Amino acid sequence: MQFHKPQKLPDNIRVFKIFGAEYWMPWEEMRRGCSCFLPTTATARQVADLLGPIEAYLGWHFAVANRCEYGRYGVRIWRTV
Repeated sequence: MQFHKPQKLPDNIRVFKIFGAEYWMPWEEMRRGCSCFLPTTATARQVADLLGPIEAYLGWHFAVANRCEYGRYGVRIWRTV
């Protein structure tokens, strides 16, 4: 099954907020197996909860884990499906 990306994703899918900080994500460029790091003090569980509507809209699944990368605390998100 191939994902057919819409011309423009809605703002509530493209942009999401964590503790007041806005993150803009080019989801249509994220291929299966790719990941991104978000510098944040939120836990992986909190970020996973915010990704729920995005997963439902795109029909994807994400794995999320707390990480310390580049000397910063944050969350890494992997697209698994």
